[in-house]
Amino acid sequence: MSLAALKKQLKERGLSQTGEKADLLRRLDIYAKGELHKLSDGRNACALKAGELRKELAQRGLPCDLSIESRDELLARLIDSLKQENGGSAGGDKQSGEVGGGGDGVDGGDDDMLAVDVARQVLMLGQGGDYDSLLSLAGARVSRSSPFAQLRKNYLNLARLIHPDKLSSKFNEATKAFQELVRAFEALSSPEPPPAAETGKRAKAQGPALARSNANCFRTRVFCPRCSAEWATADAGVEKYEYNFMMQGIKTFCCARCLCEFGCVTATHRCPLCSKPFEYHPNDYHRMVSCGNAKCKGEFGFWLYPVPPRVEKGLRDELKKQQEAAMKSREAAMARLQRAQRKAPSWSAEQAKKQAEKLFVRGLIDSCPRCGFEPPRSEADSDSLKMHLDGCTDARKHELHRRAVRDAEEAATKKRAREDAQGEAKNLAAWQFLGGSTESMWLLTDTQLAKQCELRGVNVEGKDRDELLAALAAATNRKALTDGGQTGASAGAGVSTGLTVDSLPSNLHSMNLRQLKSVCAAHGIKPKGTTPDEVIKELERAMYGSSEPLLLE
Repeated sequence: MSLAALKKQLKERGLSQTGEKADLLRRLDIYAKGELHKLSDGRNACALKAGELRKELAQRGLPCDLSIESRDELLARLIDSLKQENGGSAGGDKQSGEVGGGGDGVDGGDDDMLAVDVARQVLMLGQGGDYDSLLSLAGARVSRSSPFAQLRKNYLNLARLIHPDKLSSKFNEATKAFQELVRAFEALSSPEPPPAAETGKRAKAQGPALARSNANCFRTRVFCPRCSAEWATADAGVEKYEYNFMMQGIKTFCCARCLCEFGCVTATHRCPLCSKPFEYHPNDYHRMVSCGNAKCKGEFGFWLYPVPPRVEKGLRDELKKQQEAAMKSREAAMARLQRAQRKAPSWSAEQAKKQAEKLFVRGLIDSCPRCGFEPPRSEADSDSLKMHLDGCTDARKHELHRRAVRDAEEAATKKRAREDAQGEAKNLAAWQFLGGSTESMWLLTDTQLAKQCELRGVNVEGKDRDELLAALAAATNRKALTDGGQTGASAGAGVSTGLTVDSLPSNLHSMNLRQLKSVCAAHGIKPKGTTPDEVIKELERAMYGSSEPLLLE
């Protein structure tokens, strides 16, 4: 649905038309719920004025401060309260099933009304091939040139809304609608076939032929996310081809000013046409994109520098060692987390609050856990802190502090999410740069491994990491047998391990038993040993020849 159509519907209902498209959709959803659960006088809560809204909320003991929360948030809270008062049944005589202007009327849960209507529109637009409008239903307007991050954001918003697991009982064609959504996302996010590489005298003068053309491509400016210093300036001593590795997510770099380590996902990128910041994803590197700013209508690509073969070889060796170290670090961190969770006390929220107050009185916490007040160090003795805590009864300050804490937690969560996304992007890019073979999938994280299983049609339910690797190896072997590609010492058995020096870790003896089993599983080998030394010997026998079959049946 277009933005103009949304605003028209809001105007017809007497609702505010300001905000992003997602806000307008939510406002329509709140209005539809208000029609189902009306006030005692038969009015929709959305028709209340500010004073009336505060009064209704106060009568129910709900927060009613418009300076802290938006009107939409307060209305949603009030309607939820009305729903509980009505026992979940619709209040009033009118029950409207038309939300967003596209439905025939859907009886059932409040949240399903909008979802069914959107699913119908997704199905209609997908069958008509209008993928741009489809992915624009729940977010900013997007097209093939939109950044991958924005495409993915819109896709996830719609996927959460119309997923068949929650909608199939309400809409018979929910699965078809979801398939159209996936098809639209893949069509818009995949790069177009690259133009022919440059040839002739010009290409010869520039060195090795490029994998794609650099027409309408720029070397975009990249900045540190912490101090905003520009990366790889002329005096930084960074080779030009390092830009390739940065933008593909293969390498991360350290800021020369603040020593912050960052990559293409966490860095700040600026549009070469309008100099405004835009979201970047490694999948954008071989695509023509737009920055997404309203005043910038141009499209651009990212420059691809020729890389000397010796540099590529050195980078492969370096990446392999880094990924091995990262794998060991991930496992060690997971083990520490599991130990900490086993030892952590199981406190309730009230117990945790009391514990924080005790720590504050003893001076072990800098700020008051109730209002956030930070006393000067000269006044931070136990008596004055206890006196402050006894007099800290301002509910408004408490609410503001809780809101500030929530905002800080959300910011920290977003930061961790970006860092995790950077790590996942680097892990996938490094694996692809190293050849992207099944035998080296032991380098992948659990998240990337699950994605590879989905791409290859391997069921991931109820399987641990080693079982997933073994299933991927078996699927690869089946394909090799179908294609007639039997190689290696096990060709006579009809299965190939693919064991090579490059596919094995650089130092087997530094790995523990679990890690070695992952390596074996990726090569289709089922080890019988119970110690690292025994498994290493089995790998050596499988690589250099053995009379005993070690492969998975």
